[in-house]
Formats: sequence, structure tokens, C-alpha cells
Amino acid sequence: MLATAFAPQSDLGDSSRMPVISRAAQISAAELLCLLGCGALAAAAAGFLHWSFRVPGHAILIGALPMAMGLALVPRRLAGIVMSIGAGVTSVAMMAGHVGVFPPTAVLSVLALGPVLDIAMLGGSKGWRLYARFVVAGAVANLLALALKMAGVTFAFESVRGGGHFQAFGSMAAATYLLCGALAGFIGAAVWFRVRVDDDLRRN
Repeated sequence: MLATAFAPQSDLGDSSRMPVISRAAQISAAELLCLLGCGALAAAAAGFLHWSFRVPGHAILIGALPMAMGLALVPRRLAGIVMSIGAGVTSVAMMAGHVGVFPPTAVLSVLALGPVLDIAMLGGSKGWRLYARFVVAGAVANLLALALKMAGVTFAFESVRGGGHFQAFGSMAAATYLLCGALAGFIGAAVWFRVRVDDDLRRN
């Protein structure tokens, strides 16, 4: 059952720039710990690193690299969900200990990215198609974060930066969240995965 649920994804492994630690059909404890650690790293980054870009939706740029690295190290199905579990547990523990600051939209973008990546990677791809899947996954995850932000503004759980008008915020944020999410996915793919896989493998 576990071997099927966490089946290796050969295209991800072939494209990875990292030394893949997935060698057997069944996932190992070391792989699970690696994925949970990458999720924890993404959550810690979201809690500690708060860049003042003044661009709505940029928080996903912080958490995307550790999540993409997890897939590069452990290219398996459901790897994204395992990383999201690690990110969720870490976020809750840090918030309970009053360590770091966790804006709801930043947390959701990290938590959503794992499952969205799992869905985006179904079927397997290499080269620019793999990059495209990362771009779409980042955009979708960040749009989910935007949906939470808009719900928070609607029910007064969150405020619009600078006290701006709700409709004005929504129209601008839709574009910036989409672009930041897509950029985060592209950067994650470019850093941890090769685009010219066949040529690289022939050289090796």
C-alpha cells in the first residue's frame, strides 16, 4: 500500500540537480524525515523572513525553494503532502511558542503548495514541461492564499495594507498573487531541476 501511495516519480528523479535519496520502491524513514524537514524549513522561513517588497503575494517566494528541494531529494508521489504536514506542525509549534510571525496568507501559500505540487506532477514531465508544471502549481497555491486573504478582509479578520478600498485591493492582488506564485514555481524548478535532462544524462 505504501509502495503504491509513495511510488517513485522517475521524471523528477532524472531531472533533479540534487543527489536523489529515493532508491527503493518503498519510502524509507530517512526520506520521510527529509520531507518533513523541508516542510519545516519552509514554515520557519515564512515565520522569520518577512521581506518588505510591498507586493501582495510575495510570501510564497520564501517557502517555495525548500518545498521544491524536497521534491528534488525525494521524488515521490504524495511528497508534497508530507512536506505540508511538516510545515503545518512546525507553524503550529512556533506560533504556540510565540516564535516568529506567521501571516495567515503566508502560511496557507506554503501549506497549499505541497498538495498542489503533488497534483501538478501527476503523469510526469521533463524539461520545460516540468518547469511549466511548477509554474502552474505556484500560481494555483498563491491564488488559494489570496482567497483566504479576501475572506479575511470580507469578515474583518484582516485589513488591506494602507487602508485601501476592498475592490481596488482585489483587482491588484489577483495579478500580483498570480505572478508571484508563478515566479516562485519557476525559481523552485530552475534551482533544483535541470531543463535539458537527456543531454545531461548522456554526458554522465
